[in-house]
Amino acid sequence: MRTFPYVVVSAGLLAACASSRPSSPDAPAVVSPAPLPAEGTPPAESSPARVAPDTATGAEAARIAEFSRQVTPYVDAFVNSEAIFTRDGKQVLFVSSRDGLPQVYRADAASPVSPATRLLASKERVTLLDTTPDGQSLLLFSDKGADENWSIWKVGLDGSAPVELTPGETMNRDTAFQPDLAPDTIYFSGRRMNEAASAVYAIPATGGPSRVIYRDDKPGFLTHVSRDGQQALFLRYPSASENYLLHLDLASGKTRPLFPASGKVSIFGAQFSPDGRTVYVSTDGGGEQSWLLALESATGKERARYVEKAPATAIIQSIKAAKTGDVLALSLVAGNRSEIRLLDARTLKPRARVEMPLGQGGIQEFSEDGRRLTAIWSTPASVTDAWVIDVKTGKVSPLRQEPRPALKELPAIETSIAEIRAHDGLALPTNVYLPKKRAGKLPVIVSYHGGPSGNSKIKWSATTAFFVSQGYAWVEPNVRGSGGFGRAFEEADNGAGRLEAFKDIETVGRWAASQPWADPDRVIIYGGSYGGYTVLIGVTRMPDLWRAGVDVFGVANMKTFMATTSGFIREIFLLEFGDPDKDAAFLESISPLKDVGQIVDPLLVYAGANDPRVPRGESDQIVRALRERKVPVEYMVAENEGHSLSRRENQIEFMARMARFLEAHAAPRQATTP
Repeated sequence: MRTFPYVVVSAGLLAACASSRPSSPDAPAVVSPAPLPAEGTPPAESSPARVAPDTATGAEAARIAEFSRQVTPYVDAFVNSEAIFTRDGKQVLFVSSRDGLPQVYRADAASPVSPATRLLASKERVTLLDTTPDGQSLLLFSDKGADENWSIWKVGLDGSAPVELTPGETMNRDTAFQPDLAPDTIYFSGRRMNEAASAVYAIPATGGPSRVIYRDDKPGFLTHVSRDGQQALFLRYPSASENYLLHLDLASGKTRPLFPASGKVSIFGAQFSPDGRTVYVSTDGGGEQSWLLALESATGKERARYVEKAPATAIIQSIKAAKTGDVLALSLVAGNRSEIRLLDARTLKPRARVEMPLGQGGIQEFSEDGRRLTAIWSTPASVTDAWVIDVKTGKVSPLRQEPRPALKELPAIETSIAEIRAHDGLALPTNVYLPKKRAGKLPVIVSYHGGPSGNSKIKWSATTAFFVSQGYAWVEPNVRGSGGFGRAFEEADNGAGRLEAFKDIETVGRWAASQPWADPDRVIIYGGSYGGYTVLIGVTRMPDLWRAGVDVFGVANMKTFMATTSGFIREIFLLEFGDPDKDAAFLESISPLKDVGQIVDPLLVYAGANDPRVPRGESDQIVRALRERKVPVEYMVAENEGHSLSRRENQIEFMARMARFLEAHAAPRQATTP
């Protein structure tokens, strides 16, 4: 089920998916309680590079406890984030956070209200891959302490004990495929966390040592394997703006270029047709408009083309082909929303129209008979959940329809999309969430997304819903560099263009402060990962605008970040930010730590101890510098998280601490008497 590149949280660098993963108070029975390995061991706190997190005491602790009580209903409105049918179509397998951590469940596919049964007991998060060709088992990924070193596991649908198929091999794996007609081998791509080079591996379906089939000196991903197990597609990924699709012969390990024939393009997805003769490729073709191409797998010759026109700049993020060979499904990232398309697989002409409400989500998998398609969707008023699409008619109905009593009293949210003009006239689409019932001026949280080429889509978010219920306005800008608004918009912050994006940060912040519903003295800047970096840019370069900041695993020092992040991210950020050697002066100039003396706004900082993308040392540096300068700063470190907030207890603590922090620091400024 995972797509490349896989990211756990929407705030993450190179974000590709969003998930807020809370849990339910109603824990179902656990089938066959054979646990996966215990949680990963975090780095030793005694390391000299470590900065101790804060521990609340007294009145602060009491207030956090009270906010925790208020936060819990929002976190306990669990999300169902992945869904596939069993091979016989009778059951649905899905990932849910109802027990406090993403775990896999099964239920009757014909009854949305049927009880969900947990398939296995695990102390670590999991994500679905696929059912095995014999229909008897499920393949899934799990890591340790959210460290993103994913291992492949197999668990029987009868509840038999899970088996790790890749034991003893620590690796950042991307996805895995077990071909229907050649089920003896499982294929996957991956790399060591500190390496940029990637490889395609094979292991026996029963598990065991892996063998290398193909190795590339650049980042890359195995995107699909043909049903007969003879061909594969490998996406070479030097940067987000320059991708190359290779055809890989799995027997010989030989590759040949498939697309593009020339030029630089972005490629978002690629998949074989069921007979292996056609390759479907989603791309921007090096321009502003998204295409889906049907290419002959043997020659690369174009057979058909679909061009997305509404909106033209949407990214065709994922492709699924029904095994019946007659229909394709597409997930679109249309800037600040998601959309779904159904196409004829032969002509690429549109089929039945799928109408989803304004929100975020995407396709999952077809049923074996090609008649049904699973999807995941959310809106600001409806939690992320599983849906089923009738492929013939396009009709959408709930696949899961479970009570979430915690949200019965959810205050109504007023959602809108504003178009703000940048200093140079560029349109900056911005999502605005307001309490429907409000009085007086509201404190405003301006939330910047990660990526940098991620985006803010209209969606369900427990964090947004909670703070809107507390009387805050929540504003989500899509500044230049965001994805889904066209190639030029996304590339506009590369290199020296970063300075133009910094101006957008200020433009949107000042727009928010000037709105009739906003209290200009209580504007808070918030963000995670690259969004956390944006927070630090905001409080160093325009401190007068903000009353406080919330930095969730943000980059503080570009030099140390490029030296310690994963090899994959380091390689592709050479274009996005600059080369640490050739562009050292520029990277230093855009490092928030250089301007830490300008910070006067109180700051809340969160880090995951096992983060491979923005290592904890980045958060340590900014906290240490602010403590030395006596600037108010609070620090939370989750020892069992990485680039994530996956666990219920951590989500509740973070949101409660953020609420208390803002209560303490974002009250209206007192007027002074001359």
